[in-house]
Amino acid sequence: MKKSFCLGLLGLVMLPSMALAQYNKQEVIYKIHDISPVKEDGKVVSCDYSITFYNRSSTMLSNLSIELQWLDEVIDTQIKKEKQEKYVDKKTKISGYTGKSKTEEYTTKSIISSFAVPPLAPSKQISLKRNIQTDRCFLLMQKPTLKVTSCLYSGQKSENSAGVCQDMMRLITPADGDYFTEFKPISYDIEKKQIEEENAKEKKEMDKIYNDALNSINAVTEALRNMK
Repeated sequence: MKKSFCLGLLGLVMLPSMALAQYNKQEVIYKIHDISPVKEDGKVVSCDYSITFYNRSSTMLSNLSIELQWLDEVIDTQIKKEKQEKYVDKKTKISGYTGKSKTEEYTTKSIISSFAVPPLAPSKQISLKRNIQTDRCFLLMQKPTLKVTSCLYSGQKSENSAGVCQDMMRLITPADGDYFTEFKPISYDIEKKQIEEENAKEKKEMDKIYNDALNSINAVTEALRNMK
């Protein structure tokens, strides 16, 4: 009886999330947040940031690998400018462009962060903490280019569906209202743990009520037996 009651209660809890998964758009939204510089001896040596994925589709995504790239437009412009500088060969007197950049020799025009994402079930949210070895933390405030390098879509076992998963990804920025409304205040794993702890607490209370009632029945039964 207790098992049936608990299963029925679990079913009621799962119904809303199942309905949401059915009617949600086939997309995975993500946001980048909690960006902070890491300093050593007063100098910025790297950047910490968090990225949260929320699978709003009805499809399971696994073996998901992501590459994020932020372009430093100032550096990119400088490199292009240097490569377009004209020169004249003293011997041949032939003019042209250098095609070389001194800036490119000691810095890169982009910073890149590559990582794997745990399996994303429908209506599941995952937050990851990452670190990039760069002193240009301000770039993380800009819109990155996201590339899905590998992905298994809808429970596939071998075929790489990176292109399909790529089309599902949608960045949410603070300029979008969804940034503050669509994401859950806590991650799926934390929420799951809280639900499990709450269910364990309710089960313990139910067991106590059941045992107290059983003890009362046994006491009454024993009293009636002694009266005979």
